[in-house]
Parts: sequence; C-alpha cells; structure tokens
Amino acid sequence: MASSGASHELRDGVLTVPLHVLTMPEGRIAVPNTTSSLYIEIGTNAFSTWDEALLPRRPNAFLVAFEPLVDKWALLLARNTRKRVAGKLGYHHKRGVVLPFAVSDHEGLADFHVAPRDGCSSLRSMHAPRFGSWNTSWTRTQCARSIENRRVPTVTLRTVLGRWLPGWRVKRLKIDAQGEDLAVLTGAGRELHRVDEVSMETLNDDCDGMYDGQPNCSTIVATMRRLGYLTLKNCSDPKTWQKPNGLPGCEHDFLFYRPDRRPPDVADRSTRKSLRGRRST
Repeated sequence: MASSGASHELRDGVLTVPLHVLTMPEGRIAVPNTTSSLYIEIGTNAFSTWDEALLPRRPNAFLVAFEPLVDKWALLLARNTRKRVAGKLGYHHKRGVVLPFAVSDHEGLADFHVAPRDGCSSLRSMHAPRFGSWNTSWTRTQCARSIENRRVPTVTLRTVLGRWLPGWRVKRLKIDAQGEDLAVLTGAGRELHRVDEVSMETLNDDCDGMYDGQPNCSTIVATMRRLGYLTLKNCSDPKTWQKPNGLPGCEHDFLFYRPDRRPPDVADRSTRKSLRGRRST
C-alpha cells in the first residue's frame, strides 16, 4: 500500500488531516451520461439546498456542490447515508456530490472566518456595517464578527470546470460566498464561457458591506456585463431590495445570463425561491 506525507499535522493547537472525499476516475467527477443539465452550487450550507429544492424537479440533472464548513458538509453527506451500510463517498444525493472546499480565485489553504451565525461565515474578514438597513445590533453580534478561523482547502472554478468537469456545459452556477462571489467567478478564467447562467448575491449600493472589500451591486453588474452576462434586475430600483416587511434590504440574488443563449426561466417560481441567499441575514 503506497503512502506519502504525514497522516496529520498539529500546528498552533489545530489538528488537520488529509481526507479522502470523493473517488474521481481519471481525475474527473463521474457525471452520468444520462445527465442533460449540470448545476453547480457554491456555499451550500445545509438548508434550502439544491439537492432538495432542484434535483427532484430535474430528473436528468446532476449537481456539484461545495461547502467548506465540515460540520455542514457532514450533515449533507448524511442525507445519502444509511446505518450499517457503506455509503457512496462524496454523494449527498444519488445525482449529486458535495465537496468540503471553499471555491476561491486561488488554490491552497486559506483562513475561513466563522461567524456565530454560521451562514455569515466567509473567506473575507468581517466588520460591523457603518450604514444601511443591516447596521443593527443583531448583525453586529451574530454576523459581522468572527469567533473562529478555520483552515480550509480552496479550489478555483478554473480547476472545477476545466479539469474535474471537462466538456460539460453548466446550466446554472449559484454562488453564495458572502462577499467573495465576484472573486469566485473571475477565478474561472477562460472556462467561464461554459456557464450559461449565474446566480450571485449582490450588495445594495446604499449599504455598507460587512465583508472587507465587498463589491456593491453596480460594480458586480458592470463586471458581469464585461464578462458577457446580463440581468433583468436593476440596482437602483427600490423594489429590487424590498423585503417582505416593506423595508429595504442590503442583499439580493441577481440572476445573470448570456444573451446568446436561452434566457433565464423566469416562470420557474420554485427554482427562483431556492436561489435566494441562504447566508444572508
């Protein structure tokens, strides 16, 4: 039996181990040949996830998901696990795999800042918002501060699309990376052309982001246009940010699409609901 490197590392009171997370024949994710549409979900957490909200409605779809918080990754894996029966490693659904990576614009190991409200956790450092509707005591105590830094593996979309999923066109890519969304996308490089639609969190121009260097809505829309994507939504429209209680919000998911391909399915209410930000307050 071949082995290489240490089985574990203990540094500064943190124990880390290399871990077998998925079997990949020939270095590729084993997407079934019967798949007609491929979806990618980044920043899955463990609620309102596409394995439950989307795959039952798409019988020929396959999902590749990423969740760097290992406790939430374990919850997802448990969905496809039975007691006393060896499970299929890495699968949270019979048509979906989930991997414990943070998707970023660089690869290696990175600090992941864990907030009390785990859905606010991010690769980016946090600060209390100075203005905007989420400048509240709840946000400052539950979201806009870190209680722990975890070392997590990172991977780029360039690797995911170019090496792990070569040849596959992505029907929709959902990014919920808490301030890192645009960096995640630009990390795809030339492979981005194979993504038809992108769902991404955007920050209201009238709000201060709680993540250092977080781009606002106007910046994201302009960047996406340069990358070849359009959206039906408007950063300056107050209705875009209106919450159910009538008050303005600071975050909203925008759906971007390539105009030379099929426009987004605006009639699919269930899918649109599942696209809403799950890490937002």
